[in-house]
Amino acid sequence: MNLTSRPRSQLMVLSSMIMASSALGLAACGAPAEDIDVAATVAVMLTEAPPTTAPASTAAAPTATSPAPLSFEPTQYRNAAAGFEFDYPSQWTVGPDQQYSRGGVTPLTSWTRPTDVFPDARPPGETRLDATVQLWDPKGDLEAFIDQRQGAWNGSGIAVISEERWTLQDGRAAAAFVVQGSDGAEAYFFFTTLGDNYLVLSGEGDLALLGEIAHTVRPIPLEY
Repeated sequence: MNLTSRPRSQLMVLSSMIMASSALGLAACGAPAEDIDVAATVAVMLTEAPPTTAPASTAAAPTATSPAPLSFEPTQYRNAAAGFEFDYPSQWTVGPDQQYSRGGVTPLTSWTRPTDVFPDARPPGETRLDATVQLWDPKGDLEAFIDQRQGAWNGSGIAVISEERWTLQDGRAAAAFVVQGSDGAEAYFFFTTLGDNYLVLSGEGDLALLGEIAHTVRPIPLEY
């Protein structure tokens, strides 16, 4: 699928915001708000050059959280090469992995589809999560990475509806945001570090479920 050739609607501001900051894209194809395609600009995100500077951080300190009972029957998504795993609903469809010059992305969806073809637009009522391992500058600086994205959101009229901070099992900081476009479309973003690189979970659909999944992210031993 050519991820950069999709027609755009009033949600183009979401897509352009993400392209400018190289975070996961929020775009639409002439569809209502519930049909946002978070992956529309993932090719741009993983191939364009990073910015050279980042604004100063104003983030609140993260707090540790205890695992909560899950509302779904879980199975594990594991990326030993990057050093993380998380739980997701066992009936979901995963794949394919796509690699780009600045990282890779794996889609996970609540609907059944071929696993060797990158999914297109999300069907109404379904949920999608994209797990992205991203190479970016500055390296290993979560607050600078988040500040770049928040700056792009602010400059594009994207509102942050909620922000949550916590620490992973190894003490690594994590942050999650729900953002909203001017037409009311919403999406979920989770960020943490992977050594010098970053893990981004982004999605649309059932945002509460996506938050549950993000809270299961945990470190695992690296395998080379």
